[in-house]
Amino acid sequence: MSDAPGPERRESLDASPEVDNELAFHLEMRARELVDRGLAEEEARRAAARRFGNYDASRRECVEIDERKKDRMKRTQFWSELRQDLAYAFRMYRRSPGFTAVALITLALGIGANSAIFSVVHGVLLQALPWTEATRTYRIRTLYPDGTPYSLSAPDFASLRQDTRAFERIEAYATVSYTMLGQGEPRDVLGYGVSDGLFEMLGLAPRVGRTFRREEHDPGRGDVAVLDHGFWVRHFGGDPSAVGRTVSLAGRPFTVVGVLAPEARLPVAADLYTPIVYDETFKPTDQPARRGEFLAVLGRARPGVDAAAVNSDLGRVGSSLQQQFPTTNTALTFDAASLRQTIVGDVETPLLMLLGAVGFVLLVACANVASLLLARASARQQEIAVRAALGASRRRLMRQLITESVVLALSGAIAGLAVAYAGTRALIAARPADIPRLERIGVDSTVVLVTLGVAVLTGLLFGLFPAFQATAQALTQTIREGGRGVGAGRAGHRVRAGLVVAEMALAVVLLMGAGLLIRSFVELTRVPTGFDVERGMTFNLSLQGPAYRDAAQVRARVAQFEARLKALPGVTAAGASTVVPLTGRGSMVDFSVVGAPPPPANVNAEIAMVSVTPDYFRAIGTPLLRGRNLSDGDIAGAPLVVLINEAGVKRWFEGQDPIGKFVTAAGQPREIVGVVKDIKQRDLSRPSLPSVYVPYAQRASRAPRFVVRSTLDLATQGPAIRNAFREIDPNLALSPLVPFTQLVDDSVARPRFYTSLLSLFAAAALTLAATGIFGVMSYAVAQRSREISIRMALGARAGAVLVMIVGRALALAVLGVALGIAATFGLGRVIQSQLFGVAVMDPTTLAGVAAVLITSAALASFLPARRAAGIDPANALRQG
Repeated sequence: MSDAPGPERRESLDASPEVDNELAFHLEMRARELVDRGLAEEEARRAAARRFGNYDASRRECVEIDERKKDRMKRTQFWSELRQDLAYAFRMYRRSPGFTAVALITLALGIGANSAIFSVVHGVLLQALPWTEATRTYRIRTLYPDGTPYSLSAPDFASLRQDTRAFERIEAYATVSYTMLGQGEPRDVLGYGVSDGLFEMLGLAPRVGRTFRREEHDPGRGDVAVLDHGFWVRHFGGDPSAVGRTVSLAGRPFTVVGVLAPEARLPVAADLYTPIVYDETFKPTDQPARRGEFLAVLGRARPGVDAAAVNSDLGRVGSSLQQQFPTTNTALTFDAASLRQTIVGDVETPLLMLLGAVGFVLLVACANVASLLLARASARQQEIAVRAALGASRRRLMRQLITESVVLALSGAIAGLAVAYAGTRALIAARPADIPRLERIGVDSTVVLVTLGVAVLTGLLFGLFPAFQATAQALTQTIREGGRGVGAGRAGHRVRAGLVVAEMALAVVLLMGAGLLIRSFVELTRVPTGFDVERGMTFNLSLQGPAYRDAAQVRARVAQFEARLKALPGVTAAGASTVVPLTGRGSMVDFSVVGAPPPPANVNAEIAMVSVTPDYFRAIGTPLLRGRNLSDGDIAGAPLVVLINEAGVKRWFEGQDPIGKFVTAAGQPREIVGVVKDIKQRDLSRPSLPSVYVPYAQRASRAPRFVVRSTLDLATQGPAIRNAFREIDPNLALSPLVPFTQLVDDSVARPRFYTSLLSLFAAAALTLAATGIFGVMSYAVAQRSREISIRMALGARAGAVLVMIVGRALALAVLGVALGIAATFGLGRVIQSQLFGVAVMDPTTLAGVAAVLITSAALASFLPARRAAGIDPANALRQG
């Protein structure tokens, strides 16, 4: 029996004919050598096999060596061919500078816009929050009967800390405004009082010095401060010796004990931090302070406790407090929102909407470049045919064409990154619309990698189909289509027409979005503000220190300031208030109508209260509708009176005359003496809510906001106002003067920002779509010049040719508009939440968008059509 492996054994191994032939030749030669030495042929074969050893192992090793060699050769060939393809691609683009420039500009704009908006989305929405265990951290809020969330009171905060089961820590902070002295000019600084474990819970470490000790939260021990790093650099020059220095805050000496690290900050910006002093109000007992909500409360949930369990536990604590303190906590409970939702919740949808919009712009750009590549493939028909005739496979040709597309896309991405960098820098410098986490926006490594990834996908997207089309037809098919090449036949025309329709449809979606936001913005600006915007300005003041500890001192000084303002040249009216329009509602206080039944359980028995001086409404230009205004006689000790707005009348006195009726507000009975027009309180899109206005002399505040109406402009009136206040008290810090027009502008900053960006993207898409139509029509005219010349030689008029070309473009535009409108209807929910006073399928916007696109298509096709109508039949036929 032979020791050599038989055919069955060999078939069980990896098929490798070269190895088998080589081994068989080796055995055969060895056997012949033994035969020559005198052995019989059969014996010689067995001896050769025995001397060879394990045939299967040797064969397997040879196969593996052979496969490794082939892999090396394949890799070498791949990289060699890739280098050839890349070099060829660059040579081809250098030979066509016009095509290359147009394609690169198109891609740079499309990819750059995507990268810029992605950098915003990445910085604001996608990057992890910079606090310890931020995913387990929640913002805890008081929930009123109608579902309105508020901050927490000190006793409720203490009760939550005591009774919670879902949270391992609960901490708080509260806004405190200070006037700082001893560091140059008096200045207002924004401070936050913080609870004893807040810095530790959020992982905020000091750069210099230390944070607060537990005993510094006790009464009489809290005159210490920690500086924000940016404030330390700006106002202390980054001097480490600032730690240990004493500064005057609100007329009291505070010792600086530390400076936070550069990235250490609360979810809100601040200049400095002081300890929350745990006085008697921070006790979980029955006390009036339970309805003084001023604390922003954060809690870190225990490991494994999800949002549902957190809210269930908060509901349990809320129910317990309702039973323990029915006077103050009836119908009140608590809920929680994730820290991320609290910070970015109101900008998430608009930013994702903008990201989708720039995605559409990129798709339009891809369609444009794909159309250019189809036309270019037609011009390269002979080259492709020759390479195919010389043996190049379709796969090899497609790889060359796709490599060219990816090179073009990556080159566009590099230019796009420059566009994105410039765009994000401009965005950060403009600080638009109070977008949170703006400092984290930038073109970082993640944005670069995503941009390059998008570029590769983009290159495949706009390059694959033209490459497929360019290599799909055999040379005989090319000749059958008239020698005009791959893109010149009916199939090529249909593809380019389809791309134009897609561009138009995408442009419709963007134009509809932009048009709706523009219409919404216009409607928003038409909303009555409730006050006279022209010639008004406002500024605020903090009356702090020993001179303003008594309410009588505060009232006297505010009256003195108001009188001084009225005496300034150009001032026609001046007043003071605790809140000015479009900056807030005021203090929320309990409210009831004397003698009326209590409101339903799901209605908040409260109202916004604002303290104003008698001339405040004249200064802001808000009319009194009926009754009387507040007067100089409404002073402390006089009968308590109040004005109410229209929303308050509608809510509490529907169908009744409120004048002369008594209400209880903030625990005190007051007579309603007048009704004033509604004033927009937060922004123009929200309805005015019930408010009452009480005499400043009967409810003084140490943080008045002054309003001035003047015939002079801000540049002239501002210095005079500052000088007048310095003469009265040089230790006061006035905030910058803000014209009423800026209050209105600030209130619509976000919708203006989103509208402007979407309009910019829509304009880019429209331009690209119109360019696409122009290119398709121009190419069609060039390819059909012989046909058109024959038509004209047979008697066709120039006007008929003009109508034919323009009509073709209009047909494509109408189809694109129809598809775009259908897509807009499907995507309407995305933009609906951003609209004000306008429906998604607004007829005016629909008509306007359709008119703009069809007109653009007509204009874009007119020049190629006129060129076609001007063809000389004899010339064209001779050249054909």
